[in-house]
Amino acid sequence: MKVLCLVFALLAAVPQIAVADDDTMVWKEVGGWTVAVDRTLGGACFVMTAFEDGTVFRLGFNFADKDNPFYMLIANANWKSLEEGKQYPIEFYLDRSKWNADATALDFNGIKALWINFKDTNLVADFALRLSFRANFNGKQIVSLSLKNSVKATDEMLACQQAVNSALAQQPAPPQSKDPFAAKPDTQTASDPFEL
Repeated sequence: MKVLCLVFALLAAVPQIAVADDDTMVWKEVGGWTVAVDRTLGGACFVMTAFEDGTVFRLGFNFADKDNPFYMLIANANWKSLEEGKQYPIEFYLDRSKWNADATALDFNGIKALWINFKDTNLVADFALRLSFRANFNGKQIVSLSLKNSVKATDEMLACQQAVNSALAQQPAPPQSKDPFAAKPDTQTASDPFEL
């Protein structure tokens, strides 16, 4: 119960749009993985780890995108030629299980990264059960990583998300306007079709 109160207090204290390091809150460290909450993605939990070659791997929920509620991020300081916003066709493997995706390049805390949105829950299950992750671009391997302790990390990510969801459900609803004539933001008046 103390943990839920702490999560609720921290989420309530920080604005939804914040600067880089203030956007996340560490939940727990487990087996070499960091489990944390990203407030910019709607209070979504994720797992993240860094490797000796400078690669950062992150997988988590994305409540800011209803069509693709999950994402994967792969970053490396050596990938300087990635063009922000450009799409890159990536082929990746979780052990021998093959997946194809269009990854979007972005700047991740000063490091170039590939962001992959997805909706298939089987990919999260595969991540938890597999031992390795490899990714190829244009037939060339760009990364090969160990997924040691990914089961523990995924279990903890799910526990984190349950706690955050419970804390968010306890937040009071936003106050309603006391002006009965105020238009709702998503409606237009019949007399002025151009009213925003």
